[in-house]
Amino acid sequence: MARTLVGEWLMQEQYNKAYALYQAGKYNEALTALQDLLELLKSAENVLWLRPWLLQCYILRNLDCPVQEMEVLEGLVENLAEIDNLSDGDRQLGAEIYSLLGEVCCRLGECSLAVEAFLQSANWEQDKAQKLIEYSNAIFTTNYCDNISHKRWHKLYDGYRKLLQNIQPLNAKPKDHQKIRIGYLSGDIRRHPVAYFLRPLLEYTDRERFAVYLYQTNQGQDSLSEKLHGWADCVRMVSGRSHEEIAGCIAEDEIDILVDLSGHTCDNHLPVLAYRPAPVEISAIGYFNSTGLSIDGFLSDKYCSPSSYNEDFQEPLLQLPDTHFCYSPDFDYPQISLQSPWQKNGYITFGCYNNFSKVTDESLQVWAQILQQCPQSRLILKHKLFDSVEGRQWTVRRLENLALPVERIELRGFSADYLQQYNDVDIALDTYPYTGGMTTMEALLMGVPVVSRYGSRHGTRFGLSFLSNIGLDMLAAANWQEYVQKTLLLAQNPELLQDLRHQIPQLVKNSPLMDGRSYCQAVEKLYIHLYKNRGLS
Repeated sequence: MARTLVGEWLMQEQYNKAYALYQAGKYNEALTALQDLLELLKSAENVLWLRPWLLQCYILRNLDCPVQEMEVLEGLVENLAEIDNLSDGDRQLGAEIYSLLGEVCCRLGECSLAVEAFLQSANWEQDKAQKLIEYSNAIFTTNYCDNISHKRWHKLYDGYRKLLQNIQPLNAKPKDHQKIRIGYLSGDIRRHPVAYFLRPLLEYTDRERFAVYLYQTNQGQDSLSEKLHGWADCVRMVSGRSHEEIAGCIAEDEIDILVDLSGHTCDNHLPVLAYRPAPVEISAIGYFNSTGLSIDGFLSDKYCSPSSYNEDFQEPLLQLPDTHFCYSPDFDYPQISLQSPWQKNGYITFGCYNNFSKVTDESLQVWAQILQQCPQSRLILKHKLFDSVEGRQWTVRRLENLALPVERIELRGFSADYLQQYNDVDIALDTYPYTGGMTTMEALLMGVPVVSRYGSRHGTRFGLSFLSNIGLDMLAAANWQEYVQKTLLLAQNPELLQDLRHQIPQLVKNSPLMDGRSYCQAVEKLYIHLYKNRGLS
């Protein structure tokens, strides 16, 4: 017994040393300090001590070693499956292990594995709020996956609603206010894509008919936050409050229409809507798929939603006449190169700057066909995954396994001048089924034509909507065969690419995609309709 206690004391001391180094940001030293302890744990009998292994994963994450991190986590999952009678503390650590596994699998493009890991994390998790977060992670990550059935989507939504079933709704009653009170709930009231799309709705508000309330769940402010705050009638900083407390605040403010701007994205507060703190609740802008909740609508447009009904949605789709996005950045774009890349290089350069988690094997195989049929062409892939040596090696192996010509593919990591680097791309290749949003907009404003495939799922049709709004719907493809044909047609017409390079930015700026005033008027017309349908005049 004494020997066991001394051994455990020594292991705890070694762990504390490694943890202190980790906290100090000395990751390599922390990993070295942890190695001896991990060797001891491998040979220990009847010892289940998960924290050192978990600490190793966090260290590897900070050292940008995603492949090693995934391997350690997979080993931990296997060990957990073999152990009976886990304590509550160990189960909580198990939930954390599965969550980390989901994150790293998603980063490496193993999205189906990531979904299952997040669901397991939700199952193991004991904290109700965190359980909801993990389930949201699973739903969000499912968007990366191919061929998800309607049944699968609704099973996920049923699971999410089940976690909210004990909530007692406030069931706020309609009030007859002098101005319609619009509440925006978001964790992205800062320099963030959502804020650039929200800005027109605040800047061009009809102040005689509407009062705007911002419920900001993110901490801190930047210059864009301050600008957005200045256009609001009331700002509530609700970071750190529970879903129930935020809902109570919204109900006290007697909001008429509550607009969630996050859906199932990171740091969302979607459960607030389950409390029904406003008579009308919709989701908009920050997410591209159903919330899974029985709310009053999801903001869309006629291109993304040919019908107000979609099998994958729990809520009705609210169709705007042109676009449900309007982009209003608060910075200037870089100058577009007068020379197209093909003029400088003598060959066509394709590019994809989308989150590489969106790039499925099927997409890569299609890109392989394009490269094969367009001799001498190159492909630039740009994402922060490629900042990591392991991330690059993992990706190269994946490309090789799918028979892509890796010698013609350039992997670029994150850089602050990423917009400027669109001057190196002739044609942007959109991802599918999770298409680009902000990335597509940025490519177009830099004069780069985007070829985008669309399907029946709402989130697959963003490229179609953007391109239709600027009169270039001929670059949207209904299937992979069309996608290849349209891409090659562009690649075989370099003079057309040169013309488009200078025409596209102006087409975007003159389109509904950047007409903030008209966009705001269209959304406010919808708000009035929703308001009146609640029996108010």
